[in-house]
Amino acid sequence: MMNKKAKIGLSILGVAFGVSAVLSGCAPRVTKTSSSALPPAKKPAVAVKPMPTPQVSQVPAYLKRYPWLSNYNIQANSNNIHFAFDKSILTPLDKMILKKDAIYLKYNPNIAVQIQGNCDRRGSEAYNLALGWRRANAAKAYLQDLGVSAGRLKTISYGKEKPLCMAHTRVCYAINRRDHFAVVGR
Repeated sequence: MMNKKAKIGLSILGVAFGVSAVLSGCAPRVTKTSSSALPPAKKPAVAVKPMPTPQVSQVPAYLKRYPWLSNYNIQANSNNIHFAFDKSILTPLDKMILKKDAIYLKYNPNIAVQIQGNCDRRGSEAYNLALGWRRANAAKAYLQDLGVSAGRLKTISYGKEKPLCMAHTRVCYAINRRDHFAVVGR
């Protein structure tokens, strides 16, 4: 065992090392300074590019109201109007299609159309030519009632000369009894 004197000596030696460590500067020095004595902190210079402003394409107001106009094709066969056998009377579906055509023509003033009256293969050539004229003129009159200028609407009758369907069936005949619209310029 250690004697009492050795223990006391070691304790004094430990305290001496501790005091010398504190006095020699191992401990951090805390100095009080006023914040005004410090120079202002500089922010690092970073080149900041301004955010590009998003390019908002100007959508015409009428496309907001009629978005289908952006890809409307007045010449598509799906926009043909069809007639009952031996008739030139417009149906509610025909009138709906013609209303779309009128809106399209209103917002595309540089376009003129040719309304092509067609019939099925039954009947004489002269009869079908006359019936094709009546059908084309019925569509023209309705479009004029909707505000389309007569100068932008031309009519022609093809009678039974330009069938879409060649079979001899009622369905095929119904497909051929139509008015087709072709853009002819202005």
